[in-house]
Amino acid sequence: METAKSIFNFFMIAGVIQGFLFILVTSFSKRSRDKSLIFLNLVVLFLSLNNLQIALIDNVFTNSNFFIRNLLLPFYVLIVPCFYIFLIHYLKIEKKVTTFFYITIALFLIEIGVRLFFLPHFYNESKNEIISKYAQIEEIVNAFFSLFIFLKAGILIFRKSNLYKFVLRFDNVMWLKNFMLFGILLLTLWFVAIALNFNFYLNPKIVIYYPLRFFSSLLLYWIGYQGFFHYYLLSERIEIRQTIENEFNKSKPQKSFEENPKKIEKFNEIENYILESSCYLEPSLTLKSLSEDLKISTSLVSQIINQGSQNNFSDYINQFRVNKAKEFLKDTTFSNYTIESIGLECGFNSKSTFYTAFKKFTSLTPVEFRKQ
Repeated sequence: METAKSIFNFFMIAGVIQGFLFILVTSFSKRSRDKSLIFLNLVVLFLSLNNLQIALIDNVFTNSNFFIRNLLLPFYVLIVPCFYIFLIHYLKIEKKVTTFFYITIALFLIEIGVRLFFLPHFYNESKNEIISKYAQIEEIVNAFFSLFIFLKAGILIFRKSNLYKFVLRFDNVMWLKNFMLFGILLLTLWFVAIALNFNFYLNPKIVIYYPLRFFSSLLLYWIGYQGFFHYYLLSERIEIRQTIENEFNKSKPQKSFEENPKKIEKFNEIENYILESSCYLEPSLTLKSLSEDLKISTSLVSQIINQGSQNNFSDYINQFRVNKAKEFLKDTTFSNYTIESIGLECGFNSKSTFYTAFKKFTSLTPVEFRKQ
């Protein structure tokens, strides 16, 4: 039993340390002032502080008095609202910020005020029942408030995708949907713990909170990586897209038609459309969709591209994508950007397809090309 408890405590403390390291690293990153990253850091900070004080009470200050054990600082009430603010900045829908955030701050300050009010009774055991009953009511209020904000976030992600169509061009937000499922688990464990301890408010059974503490520690590892990784990938892809839209790609595959003016004219028409519309940057581009846009039969478009470029449709399009990727890989402005974000923004639907196509047309991997 003691061994299991020691492992659990180590896991919890490790999560706290990882949380603080995450904040330290991101605070020195080039995007440290971005509001999305600021609120992501606040989520990690409040979760880390909450877990830290719990770990300290359980392992260091084990003989602390009743007041301290029952009225820990309510950092947890700030976690879900900060995640919601991160979410609306990440999804580029800042107009969805509402007054509830100020309600969150007011709620937190009120709960700090209540602790100051009870402070004169720090050693007064006759007030223990009042304090413990208040602590129980406070936790229930905070749980329902967090649930309310969490539901707003869920509705935003699952039901309001029309509000963040711009972001969906770069991120399918699947990681956020998985995070919401993780959040449902945590909230369920929280409400279960409250219900099972409802009649034990004077001496709550701490073991009931262990599953909640375990998964909240796990969340620190998960959100630190996922949130930061996807945030950076999104930011880089948006900047790359803006650069693409401000340029006109003049890199064109060499034509090798036999002398046939009509076919050359039609090939030029197709190629100009592809370049001017930059449709090759869309991973969903297909021969059929291109034919529909051009209002030319699929078979004819395929025939003209095959003859004009000496490549099939897939290789023809990928050659544009590789040429664009080469420009970014050579540009020192983007030297700190991940190769994956460049590949995705140049139209490839995965890192593996990008590497395969790049190797095919350059005989080098993107990493090797960048080093050169």
